[in-house]
Amino acid sequence: MLGTLALAGSAQAQTKTKIPGITGLWSLEAKDFARDLKLPLTPAGQAVLDARRKAVEAGDVIGDKSCSPKGMPSMMANEFGLEFMESPERVVILNEAATIPRNVYLDLKTHTKGLEPSWNGHSIGHWEGKGPGKTLVVDTVNFNDKGELLGFIGVKSSTTHLVERFQVSADGQHLTGTYTFEDPRYFTKPWTGVVHYRQLPPKSEFWEYVCEVGGGWQERFKGDSAAKAN
Repeated sequence: MLGTLALAGSAQAQTKTKIPGITGLWSLEAKDFARDLKLPLTPAGQAVLDARRKAVEAGDVIGDKSCSPKGMPSMMANEFGLEFMESPERVVILNEAATIPRNVYLDLKTHTKGLEPSWNGHSIGHWEGKGPGKTLVVDTVNFNDKGELLGFIGVKSSTTHLVERFQVSADGQHLTGTYTFEDPRYFTKPWTGVVHYRQLPPKSEFWEYVCEVGGGWQERFKGDSAAKAN
């Protein structure tokens, strides 16, 4: 995207290239849906995964028919769109199917104490580097033990510590997300997964998502292999 800068005392003008930012609508690349994750699971983690696979084989589509919040980290890696909105104090992340916005606080150096555990956890972040290729680093703790424990991208429990790194490509059209999970209950060692997003066309809009118990979106994605993988 080009902007025009008027030159003082001259009729001439020059173009200035806008540095790509993270603000905008993004969608997970299709290639990242069908993956067999090699998670370093403890016996407790393996038991959860085995139960999940049995549910899918029995016909479960997304896994949660109670309409509870999608939460982290599933909200970052599913078939629905993501929106990043950056300001000097925070980055707000929305998911088309998630009812709870995610706040990454850029003006905090440490996590706020005494908060109730939550679906998205508590996230603080900072930028590394300048200009094209700069990276948003996010540190998240204080998850709850509700909802789906092992999702498409990793684990979410009260003992999970998650560090994410988001880097926008030089042309602003692609975003790489690197997720590193630590969880002594369910992982034998830290595990890192990488997913890729593409920027959606200009003026793209979210659909209105409403969870409907016993049908609705569950039925819509019944034959979608990506939905079953989530």
